[in-house]
Formats: sequence, C-alpha cells, structure tokens
Amino acid sequence: MGEAVGQFLSHAVGVAISPLALVAVIAILTAPRGRANALWFALGWMLAVVAVFAALLVVGARAGARHDGHPGAWVSWFRLVLGVLLALMALRQLRLAAASEEGALPPRLRNLEQFTPANCLTLGIVLALANPKNVTQIATGAVGVASEISHTGGRITAEAIFVAIASLGVLIPLLVHFSGHPAAHQTLQRWRDWTVRNHYAIMAVLFILLSAKTLGDAISGLL
Repeated sequence: MGEAVGQFLSHAVGVAISPLALVAVIAILTAPRGRANALWFALGWMLAVVAVFAALLVVGARAGARHDGHPGAWVSWFRLVLGVLLALMALRQLRLAAASEEGALPPRLRNLEQFTPANCLTLGIVLALANPKNVTQIATGAVGVASEISHTGGRITAEAIFVAIASLGVLIPLLVHFSGHPAAHQTLQRWRDWTVRNHYAIMAVLFILLSAKTLGDAISGLL
C-alpha cells in the first residue's frame, strides 16, 4: 500500500492544484448562499474524481495492469504517452501565459452569484473533468493503483486517499472560510487575485513537473 500511495501522491496533488477550481470556490463563497453552494461545488468535484478514478481502476485491472505480481508491460508505455502529452500541454500553457490578459477572470467563472446549488454541483463536475490535466492525473493514479495493488480492499482505500488529496484545492478554501477567522475573507481574496494573475504560469510549471515525474516512472519501468 505504501508503495502505491507513493506512486500516485504527486498525481493526486496535480489534480488538487487546479487554479480555476480554487478561483471558483472562493468566488462562490463570497456570493449569496455562498456556504451551501460551495459545499455543492465541492461535492460535484469529489463525485467526478471518484467516478472517473473508479472506472479507470476497473478498466486498468481488467486490462492486466498487474500481471504475475508485477505491473503489466503496457503500464510503462501508457505513462510514457501521458508524459509526452503533459509536456505538450506545458508548452501550450507557456504560450497562453505570454498572450493572456493579466487578471482576467475566465468567462465561465463570471456571474457566479446567480448560480443555484445544481449549477454549482455541475460546475464542480465540469471543472474536475474538463481539464485534461486532471483526467491524465486521475488516469495515471488509477492505473498505478491497479498495477501495484491486487486486492479490492486495498484499491478502495487507495482511491479514498487519492480523492481526499485531489480535493484539497477546493476543500482548503472551505475550511478557511468556515474557520470564522476575522482575516479569512481577506486571505481568500488574496489567494483568488494571485491565482487569477498567475493562472497560466502555475499550470505551465505544474505540467512540466508532472511530465518529468510521469516520464521518469515510464522510463524506469521500461529499463
């Protein structure tokens, strides 16, 4: 179990570091009915991660991710392909960072004060799944668990750990808000403003690190 957690830890953190989700949950918290709507948003995010991870875990297990007590031969090739895709995504983010309007809020995150609980639930699902970075990291984590753990109980535990870590980016702002600290609102606004300004740069650096980790695991498995 420990080795499996070590394998997917960086990928779960990669999902958690999602600037748009952070900006969205902070914006929802400052809107009318913010607390309830933010909880719905977090629920949507977590349900999406749970569903996709579980589906890919089953697919990976049935495809022979673990064979004769060892990771299947295709697992390393799968990681190699994802690592290359992440490198390409990093280049795209660098281009977007150079061309973006500093401080511009993405269109999908405007007018959040008009969102209903159902809208917030849907937004959480969309932001979790519409980002290729999240999908690649969930896929890598799920295949990693399928290749390292053979029993169902261990896989369920590993998925629970992955989902908890992957959701920290939306849960931490909630904890700060619900703490009731006098400076909580100002703290969240600073986080929001900084994230909006540096969104593309954050993503570019993250993609580079995730690509290096994934490619390293792939090459290690192939040699």
